Amino acid sequence: MNYLNLNVTSTLAGLAAVFLVMLLRLHWPFRFQYMSNLFNRWQDVRLRWLEASYRKNRSRSVAMLDKSTYEILTGNYELAEKYIAQGLHVCKEQPTLFNQAMIHYLFYNLAIVYYSSGRYSEALEVAFRVYQRDHGMTDSLAVIACSHARLGEVESAQAAYQLISRKRSARSWKLFCLAEIEAAQGNYDHALLYIRQLLGKSPQFLHLNRTELEKRLEEWQKASTQIS
Repeated sequence: MNYLNLNVTSTLAGLAAVFLVMLLRLHWPFRFQYMSNLFNRWQDVRLRWLEASYRKNRSRSVAMLDKSTYEILTGNYELAEKYIAQGLHVCKEQPTLFNQAMIHYLFYNLAIVYYSSGRYSEALEVAFRVYQRDHGMTDSLAVIACSHARLGEVESAQAAYQLISRKRSARSWKLFCLAEIEAAQGNYDHALLYIRQLLGKSPQFLHLNRTELEKRLEEWQKASTQIS
């Protein structure tokens, strides 16, 4: 009757199995999002994966997150806000650990909606709240920096940018923030240089689509012409 006697090997194997199951349960709902991120350069494919998440996950909070991302990428910001509100309602009604973590991502999407809609003060407030709760969400810092820049608060924008400039991830976000900061200072030639770099290399943004970049390009080209 020594079958149940534990040794180091069996204990470690058991712990590894438990950890694997926990990891799968945590990440399995995000499988469509992970797949979509593999196709950042091909938006049509990425959108199909996000739509698949919405169909498969149904009323779960992750479905609302991915559907709101889908609508952001297609420029339907009102619809995106609607799905974010639905996701937050699910998290409130079902306060599991998973849903508590999902709240941060939903609010990040909300910050993107506000920013893309030109509601920069609201975007700043929401993104700051997200970053306060999770310092690992570097992208929220980018929204903070860019929102400050759009509001003409250059020093605050530069301070936020300094926090992301040392990080290796999100190089496209860094270029976009630099463009916004340069434009806020009236340096439109520099801003245009950065935005053209982004347009030229099909940037792997998580949430900003090419249309937003083209809007900035047109805006700053006009501003540059008026100055000269």
